Amino acid sequence: MPTFSSSLDRTLDAQVVSLGRIKPDTSEFRVKYEPGNPAADSSGNVKYPNVNSLVEMTDMREAQRSYEANLNIISATRRMIQRTLDILKA
Repeated sequence: MPTFSSSLDRTLDAQVVSLGRIKPDTSEFRVKYEPGNPAADSSGNVKYPNVNSLVEMTDMREAQRSYEANLNIISATRRMIQRTLDILKA
C-alpha cells in the first residue's frame, strides 16, 4: 500500500507530491471450507486473495477523476497565460 507526502519544491515554488513508504497489506486472506479443492490445506480450507474489487474500483475512479481535474487545471492555466500574452501584444 503506497503512501504519499506533499512538500514544497523551492525551485518551482510549488507543492509537489512524492511517494512515501510502501506498506505491506496486512489484511487477512478470505478462507473458505472446500475440502475437494486441490489448493485446500489439511483441514479443507482454501485461502483466497484479500482483494476487494469494490474498493479497488473506487480507488481507480478516484485516481482517474483526480488526474482529469489536474489536467483541466493545466489546460486552464495555459489558456490564461495565452490570453495574457495576447493582451500584452495588443
